[in-house]
Amino acid sequence: MTASTSRRSALRLGGAAVAAAVAVPVLSSPAGARSHGFDPAPGSDGVGDPLFPTLGNGGYQVVHYDLTFDFTPVTYDFTAVVKINAKATQDLSAFNLDTDGHTIDAVAVGGRTADWALSAGKSGQELTVTLGRPLHRGQAFTVEIRYHGNGKAPRLGLTGWKFGTDGGFASAAQSSRADTFLPCNDTPSDKATWTFHIGAPQGYVATANGELLDRTPRADGSTVWHFALRERMATELIGIAVVKGTYLYGSSHRGLPLRHIVPQGQEDRYGPIVARTADHLAWLEAKFGRYPFSVYGLHIYDG
Repeated sequence: MTASTSRRSALRLGGAAVAAAVAVPVLSSPAGARSHGFDPAPGSDGVGDPLFPTLGNGGYQVVHYDLTFDFTPVTYDFTAVVKINAKATQDLSAFNLDTDGHTIDAVAVGGRTADWALSAGKSGQELTVTLGRPLHRGQAFTVEIRYHGNGKAPRLGLTGWKFGTDGGFASAAQSSRADTFLPCNDTPSDKATWTFHIGAPQGYVATANGELLDRTPRADGSTVWHFALRERMATELIGIAVVKGTYLYGSSHRGLPLRHIVPQGQEDRYGPIVARTADHLAWLEAKFGRYPFSVYGLHIYDG
């Protein structure tokens, strides 16, 4: 991949989808958006987070990510589409998303093909999207990015991919490596809700953050696993995986659903370990307060 690439291409959407947890109007013009002087400018480089000031991008706030991610084990190839619902926090002429190691196939804003450029950034790559129609501060908009790649492809920064002996992968993205899985605003300061649609072939299971909504079988024997996280979460906590694993279930002492994945065929070994999770969670909640998400669990993986 070259350090600087530009192209203009129409976006065609595909893949399985379920209703998004958050509905945001496209390119709406909120009341009073034009009451101030309109002076569009590019979003800032970095959001000024107190711990990670150079991470992420300014000019907008993400509301929701919807990720369709189809992975092929052993070869580590994937194709993906991410749809981002966001709101401009300034009059905006262009904005950046963090990405690293992906081939960008198409970008659209509000359903319209957008100009974009790919360049080297501080910790990975920057996907710069130039708006044909600048946005007013407070205006809601959508971004759709179609891309593909390989989990073991070279990256400019550290990778968030972890590989096991089963030919699958698990993500370990803290604190700024979610951009090795999807173009995003990769800073702990910008939290959003999420939906995931993860494709896995026969013999593998997929997982992601949030509640498991459904599984859609496909004619080739593979399955798309649909998850929704309705609480706002930072990109660094993304927890997607495609592995040869077994789901184990339980509940916390206050009734929170627990969902674990352990290596396939090793349920007897790891079942007693994940069974201790309810006690661990109760101890943590006594120290730090109520766990803020709707499901919790462990993923034990040889990677």
